[in-house]
Amino acid sequence: MGLKKNFIYSSLSGTMQYLVILVTFPYVSRVLGVSNIGLVNFVDNTVNYFLLFATMGITLLGIREIAKNKDNPIQMKSTFSSLFFIHGVLTIFVLVIYIFSILIIPKLSEYKEFFFIGIAKIIFSFFLIEWFYKGIEDFKYITIRNIIIRVIYILLIFLFIKEEDDYVLYFGLTTGIVVINAIINYIYSFNFVKFSFNHISIKKYIIPFFTLGIYTLLTSMYTTFNVVYLGFVSDNVQVGFYTTALKLYVIILSLFAAFTGVMLPRMSALFEQEDKGAFKQMLGKSFSFLFAFCFPLIIGTVILAPQIISLMAGNDYSGAIIPMQIIMPLIMIVGIAQILAIQVLMPMRKDKVVLYASIVGAVIGVLLNFVLVKRFACIGTAIVLMISESLVTAFYIIALSKEKIFNFPWNLLFKNLIYSLPYVALCLIFLQLGLSSFLTLILAVIACIFYFFILQYFVIKDSFILGLLKRWI
Repeated sequence: MGLKKNFIYSSLSGTMQYLVILVTFPYVSRVLGVSNIGLVNFVDNTVNYFLLFATMGITLLGIREIAKNKDNPIQMKSTFSSLFFIHGVLTIFVLVIYIFSILIIPKLSEYKEFFFIGIAKIIFSFFLIEWFYKGIEDFKYITIRNIIIRVIYILLIFLFIKEEDDYVLYFGLTTGIVVINAIINYIYSFNFVKFSFNHISIKKYIIPFFTLGIYTLLTSMYTTFNVVYLGFVSDNVQVGFYTTALKLYVIILSLFAAFTGVMLPRMSALFEQEDKGAFKQMLGKSFSFLFAFCFPLIIGTVILAPQIISLMAGNDYSGAIIPMQIIMPLIMIVGIAQILAIQVLMPMRKDKVVLYASIVGAVIGVLLNFVLVKRFACIGTAIVLMISESLVTAFYIIALSKEKIFNFPWNLLFKNLIYSLPYVALCLIFLQLGLSSFLTLILAVIACIFYFFILQYFVIKDSFILGLLKRWI
């Protein structure tokens, strides 16, 4: 399947995943209230933190290794069996620690009903094997499955979440998505590969598995850990504000993550084939895509943050506005980091550079958490995320420049920045009209989209972006 088709399928899948948030969150946030939303997010992020130890580097390593061996059925079976086995052993180990933690840590014991539901998420994440389908580039299957399951999820939310006390059921339904996806994924995988003890060869995968896993864990020290730490030193309301501020950022970033997810197996294959020309061409397309879309998104979401929060969650969530304005520029910063890490460093086996960058981010993130979060609550957490992610991205750029692997496209970045300045004027004009939040957003979005198309079709004329737009419209 072609790269553009893969990207479109992956974008649809990612869009559907976060469209669920856009459709359900305004309803759920009002029904459950700030405190209960904060509680659910605290529990979910804590479960996800344990899940990081169970999965380690399986996602990134699995995509890379399956992509490399997808044309060799015997080697692919060995790769799949080996990675599946390592993941299974680690999942059992983490599950024991997780249950033990629920019983002895007071903050977790207080919400043990939630955390016991979380056991299902840890177990079934083992059978999810999304990395396998991305490795063989079966994005069509991933997309169709996601759309069907998430439509059902939306219907269940509106049918059963009716009052403030339904927050346990809400968390159960959210966990249920993982369970159903995992069951379907594992059964469907029999069409391509089957686990076999006879084909296990774990030695060559242990070091990269834990190297990339440590990278993921260290990255979590300024992402997932932020929410957990905020929950421990503050209250559920502050967690509710922060996680609400993150919603739109995560949705937008997921669209670009869909693109990098498509590019990883393709870039790995090109590197194995030593096709440097195509490798650089793909890299150029990634930066063109990032710069074209991120500048208008950042400008719009920062300026119109009060209107966005009001519509997404309600007036009770006004405490999320400043954290959102701090976080949204990370769309560009983290987007650059994803290109450099996932599309350049990992296919080139430069795992140590990725690891060192994550160490820098983790150390700074932990120190800043201790300094800022207790004093500034959700705003402090947003600042920690901004500084940590910025330092990681800077580390990648400097490291790649020193090794003369890659020259960062500063000219392309500044050119897109200058072209994007009219977005500021458009947003401010509609903000000054004194319209309702809904009308302000709608009119500003329409005007910005109109300018975007004029800019792309008559000024920039990037063939890759124009190709994507023609497919979408």
